[in-house]
Amino acid sequence: TMTIQNEDQIVDVHVRSGLYSSDTIFDYARGYIATRLFSRNACFIMKINKDDIPELQELGRLAFEKKTLQTVYSPNNVWVEFRSGHSVLGALRDWIVYGRAIQQLCSGLPLYQ
Repeated sequence: TMTIQNEDQIVDVHVRSGLYSSDTIFDYARGYIATRLFSRNACFIMKINKDDIPELQELGRLAFEKKTLQTVYSPNNVWVEFRSGHSVLGALRDWIVYGRAIQQLCSGLPLYQ
């Protein structure tokens, strides 16, 4: 499921798929994306690259197309590969940068940036 909060410029994406379940927050106001993978008990954070990530206004349209047409090809489909690296528990400085929405999603989990 996807929830778009235009006033806060935040998009919540919830994937419920057993072992592969995840929650993702796109925080356009702060410029970060955070994904919590439940199978790994970890959070992965990346900076939004405007060349690869659709704008907030376009995201709703892309979701509607995907849902109604099921086989729509879009050059804006993004696949991200995270490589395990240095992990930190969120420090106060991190939460100031990433914002409250990402803090609520990732608090207490190792962060991979």
